[in-house]
Amino acid sequence: MATTGDAEIILKLYDLRREPEMRRARDYIGGEFWPESFEGLWKEIGMTGDKNRWFRQVYGYWEMAAALAVHGAVDEELFVATQIEMFYAFAKISPYVNNFREKTPDFMESITTLCERSAKARERLAQYETQMPLLRQKIAEDQSKIAATPARTP
Repeated sequence: MATTGDAEIILKLYDLRREPEMRRARDYIGGEFWPESFEGLWKEIGMTGDKNRWFRQVYGYWEMAAALAVHGAVDEELFVATQIEMFYAFAKISPYVNNFREKTPDFMESITTLCERSAKARERLAQYETQMPLLRQKIAEDQSKIAATPARTP
């Protein structure tokens, strides 16, 4: 059963996501970042620069937050119920987790553990994993329409 202390942690996690640089990172991961392969993911984020930093910032944040639930610092059920964005972000890279783990065996270990032991977490992740190809296609179509629209001149 969640406590008021758990609620305070959840609210603090929300507040941390509002920091300006974290917002830019989340905007990138949530909107522009649509990897279609592991190689494409690396080509997209590179080894340095904003995209690499934003990738590390967002996924590091969610891994840290999931670790709080996995290790009992915050109520796991409350965490799963309130951290929807984590599942959306993780679904974007879940097909490539094993590729990452070839070099970093514990990559996204806490999020994975949370999804393995919580039926609700598994359900949320599966929902977003199913939606990712459709969302990727919709974004591509929208970008094509924008590119095909002639620029207006005043």
